[in-house]
Amino acid sequence: MKFFGKEKIADAREPVPAAVETLRAELYAGRAFANDLAQLGFVVLVHDVFLWGSRRFPFEGMPESVHQLVANWRKAQRKTARHSSEAECYEVAAKNHEHLVAKYCALLGTSLAGMVNFEDRCAVRYLQSRPDVRPSPMGCVGLSGGGCRAALLQATCDTIGAAVIVGMMTTHPQLLDHQVDCHTWMFFPPGLARFADWPDLAASRAPSPLLVQYDRDDQLFSIQGMEAAHRRIASHYQQVGHSDAYQGQFYDGPHKFDAVMQAEAFAWLRAQIQNPARNAPG
Repeated sequence: MKFFGKEKIADAREPVPAAVETLRAELYAGRAFANDLAQLGFVVLVHDVFLWGSRRFPFEGMPESVHQLVANWRKAQRKTARHSSEAECYEVAAKNHEHLVAKYCALLGTSLAGMVNFEDRCAVRYLQSRPDVRPSPMGCVGLSGGGCRAALLQATCDTIGAAVIVGMMTTHPQLLDHQVDCHTWMFFPPGLARFADWPDLAASRAPSPLLVQYDRDDQLFSIQGMEAAHRRIASHYQQVGHSDAYQGQFYDGPHKFDAVMQAEAFAWLRAQIQNPARNAPG
């Protein structure tokens, strides 16, 4: 869902859009978990990143081919007497427009993963500049695309002292011929597979504390891929002599970050951030 960004996990003064309420009910147990983290005493930054929310591409600026795809989709919806909201129409456009954005990134010598990761590292530097933020390791947490961002940030930013990746971990072989089409280009950094797999990237800063939460019935990943990823990450942490710095938690149910998962993730984050000595390599 690119039409909305930070609204999906953070409440402000404005009313929550109906589409966001529906998404929260499906994925987050109806909660704005960023606000819950803030109530626990964390300084929390939720920013709109490239392509999402306030940083989304205007529909008017997308090419005619994308406009035609949306027009055809709306026509099909009318045949079923179903009204299409602005947000729904935008999602149809954004899914197809992302391919073009990925091509532009390649032409400019970068990638969608690189663009998003750069902006997330800028966000970390902004937090470091604030006088109300303690100068100690920071944590990051995200579900799905947010989990992808958390993995990339964990791998590329030494300031991150604890990362929680939710509903976004598998190995490349288990994606082939199964679950490639459903993922964003951000999940496919160019050239990564030549050198490493996603579990290798997530564990590349071992023994930096890492929590990965898996949904056993996740429709975006196979259980075989998730279990293989878990074993591979655990082996990296075992090799550096800090098996306890990685936790892999498996939950029943589909793609989600529900109340139980949130509670366990937040408790784990609090333990890591309040004990920064545990983040230091041994």
